[in-house]
Amino acid sequence: MTYQEFYTHIDCRFPYHDTAAWQQLIAQSLEIGGDVPFLVLHEICRLPTSVTLNIEQHLAMYAYWKTVFSHCVQDIVEPASLALIQRQLLSDADVIYIMEQLRAYSQQYSALQVALFACVDEQGVVDAKYEEIASEWQR
Repeated sequence: MTYQEFYTHIDCRFPYHDTAAWQQLIAQSLEIGGDVPFLVLHEICRLPTSVTLNIEQHLAMYAYWKTVFSHCVQDIVEPASLALIQRQLLSDADVIYIMEQLRAYSQQYSALQVALFACVDEQGVVDAKYEEIASEWQR
């Protein structure tokens, strides 16, 4: 399965309330590799408004993802991940700091998006930083 096929498969269809199913998707993302495990992280952290999940379940899902997948980017993006899960946004400066650290890990767009959505970004500076880094990676 390609990245795009996997994305289409889980986008707006992530099985938050089916433990076996989301664990299988995490395993499948690891098999595909690349940015795909961070695509799953993005789905885990950014619940759709139609989904209700208590904080313990949400943190358990994140903890499971973190224990079965090992990548140096995990620690960098963790503050943004936890902020999204706990619905406690970070400052724009904190997110830009995370993004600058992620810059060194080319093609990790989904990890970069987790950071992007972890703040309000009223001035558009975080979105501009996202576009700057994504454009750099595309070159």
